[in-house]
Amino acid sequence: MATKRISIDKLTPGMFIVEMDVPWYRTPFLFHKRAIKDQQTIQLMKQHGIRMVTIDTSKGCDLPSTSTASPEHSARRESTSPEPVPVPATQPTPTPAPQTNDHPAMVIYAQAQEAVERIFDDLERGIPPSPEATKAVVSNVLAQVLSDRTAMTTQLAIQKIKQFDRSLTSHALDTCVLSLIVAIESELDQPTQELVGMGALLHDAGYVRLPRNLVRKRDECTGPDKTLLEQHCKLGIALLSEHSGMPEDVLRIVREHHERTDGSGFPGGLSGSNISQLAQIVGIVDFYDGMVSRRGTRPAMIPHDAVRQLFLTGERGQFDKSLVELMIRSIGVYPVGSLVRLNTGEQAVVVGVNPQQRLKPLVKVTTDPHGGSYPTPIEVDLATPSTDHTVRSVLRVLDPTRERVNIGIHLDDTQPRAA
Repeated sequence: MATKRISIDKLTPGMFIVEMDVPWYRTPFLFHKRAIKDQQTIQLMKQHGIRMVTIDTSKGCDLPSTSTASPEHSARRESTSPEPVPVPATQPTPTPAPQTNDHPAMVIYAQAQEAVERIFDDLERGIPPSPEATKAVVSNVLAQVLSDRTAMTTQLAIQKIKQFDRSLTSHALDTCVLSLIVAIESELDQPTQELVGMGALLHDAGYVRLPRNLVRKRDECTGPDKTLLEQHCKLGIALLSEHSGMPEDVLRIVREHHERTDGSGFPGGLSGSNISQLAQIVGIVDFYDGMVSRRGTRPAMIPHDAVRQLFLTGERGQFDKSLVELMIRSIGVYPVGSLVRLNTGEQAVVVGVNPQQRLKPLVKVTTDPHGGSYPTPIEVDLATPSTDHTVRSVLRVLDPTRERVNIGIHLDDTQPRAA
């Protein structure tokens, strides 16, 4: 790496910066390592107090040589609107996305995960994230969800399979993604969707003030330990309020995501319409994601069983029934990653959801009626007649552990053939 520390006034389009003199959480940039493409980005950096940057000349343009600069070049530099300096062919993308054939959802998820880990690391040091930094993460994720919702939910399912014990940051990101999906399904406008995402990302911020071992086994705690854990909502508000400008809707999500419509929740025992609708959305998603994630010694629940439990909470009045219905419509009765037996005797993995026909998901058929594996899995939309006129439907849900099936292999495989 060939780096140089330069003044912001010498920064020009075509350069690649690797460091700024202002912490990332005080800027609107998700990543500090980035290619500078236009003058507007430089102006935005100046507005946020950035005065010095470090550039990598092996990835972008260098400072012009003053000894060899021609009059024409000098005149161009003095122009108020300099033309962009040609960028080398090896120039990376504005964010440090891996230069691979990875699916965009995988790249965005990885970038967001890195950013969320930084946010929680800072929270542990008592540094709350700025609204701009939090919004930058959410906006990036929201754009991908709007572009390809199925790919993003698939990425969530893959991560849950690959990581034995989901961390606080992983849960925050997964809750954010699913909450955004429900917010879109609710037909909320985009600014409100972003508020939902920001609240979901930070809903468990208060846990950083509690012992890690206690947080890790939070679903198993009773008595005084449980009472202590329930303080995380108030602790989160106290921590996030240290940064001025955090939207009140976001703070309400952090404060109220454990409230229940029947008044049985905490910390305020609120009920009905006294609970923010945005907090209810995040609360429902938080409840579901907690069930399908491994925590401490408690194994993850099969997604279909978690959906059934979620439905029952709506029936009992713990959650708003219409919002529960919306959540189930968003993720499906058979969520992505479910292993199912079809009426044909075949075995299949759910790889997509049909919101209007929740009992007929998009599946990848992996075995024949006799249990033999298909050389290439067959992708079938159960809501659409197949080309071979075979009528397939879900007969029952299977436990991947008992069936000794690695769901992740089939979710990772992106080369199915149509039936």
